[in-house]
Amino acid sequence: MARARKASSSPVSAGNPCPFLRALVAQGLLADGVEPLGKVTSTIVAVARTGEGSPALPAAAIWAIALIAHGLNPLTMARTKREGLRLSGLRDGPLDKHGAGSGILDANGRVVARELARLDEFASEQIGSSGQSERGLTLAQIRRYMDANFERAEGRRRALDRKLMDGEWPVLLKVMGRDGSGGRYLSVADVRTLVVDRELPKRMTQALAATV
Repeated sequence: MARARKASSSPVSAGNPCPFLRALVAQGLLADGVEPLGKVTSTIVAVARTGEGSPALPAAAIWAIALIAHGLNPLTMARTKREGLRLSGLRDGPLDKHGAGSGILDANGRVVARELARLDEFASEQIGSSGQSERGLTLAQIRRYMDANFERAEGRRRALDRKLMDGEWPVLLKVMGRDGSGGRYLSVADVRTLVVDRELPKRMTQALAATV
């Protein structure tokens, strides 16, 4: 796998609405254009393993999600399988919640400060394994956050959108989360780094660099 680079070295298209994928593109791990499904899958799995506790993500599920990201039409899926995933063309696809999610990134890929600050309203003080205290969200708090996001989107949401959320924030918790005295939690600071700086937590980039 390529060594991660600084976010500023690789621009990310507004057509990529996923903060995690945006970080992988910014750090040079995936291209902003088209990537084979196999490479997308293996990269995500490898990056996930650098998280605390070496989280394992199911490669088959990642591959299947990537396959339908550009559309559910059989011809579209066949083209995606053959040509690969176009990361700059994920917006407006079947997995795009069109504003029914967190709203932290707008349609142009810009960070919405008030929505990022709102995330902290669902967090609480967490004590990490080394004794440090920081703002973070447990799985229960993440679920309350997702439920609130879904509720406020009444009138412009799909029933599917709430299920799509389960494949985002809880997965971020699994991959980027830290083990604390009250269980695993997602650091608010790490989320800020992900969406604002388009970088993974330093502990993950260091672990990733050590595998090269």
